[in-house]
Amino acid sequence: MISVKHFETAFAGDDLRTVAEARRWARDVLTGARVADELVCDALTCVSELATNAARHTASGQPGGKYRVVLEVLGQARAHVEVVDQGGERAPDVQLGGAESGRGLWICATLGVLQHAATKGGRRVWVDLPHPAPSAATPSPVAHSADGSER
Repeated sequence: MISVKHFETAFAGDDLRTVAEARRWARDVLTGARVADELVCDALTCVSELATNAARHTASGQPGGKYRVVLEVLGQARAHVEVVDQGGERAPDVQLGGAESGRGLWICATLGVLQHAATKGGRRVWVDLPHPAPSAATPSPVAHSADGSER
């Protein structure tokens, strides 16, 4: 039976330096839970991207705002990375190529299964890692160049 370990803590969203604090906290939690190194690296990337988005694009980034980072560890090879913010004007948007914003969410989506949902007073954005291996019935993703066009 695989054990599930749950960890969460809150950070001030009105100071982007807390993104580094969130990353350090996540690294300590994941290494303490003996998660595989590759998964730790992917999870830290997702924590950075999701926490930055919460601080920059939601009410969590306003004076006195906060966001929560939630980690769930399933064994040594799977993790759930989630950021709960105080909501914003727009839903998270995954962008590819030369878009001004949204590339971080695209990176998270390539590492795992990215999802989001509205909550009372905010929003949850999460990534389940690692990304499942494509099956024979699943078509390969289309390659894109840096400007977003298909190759």
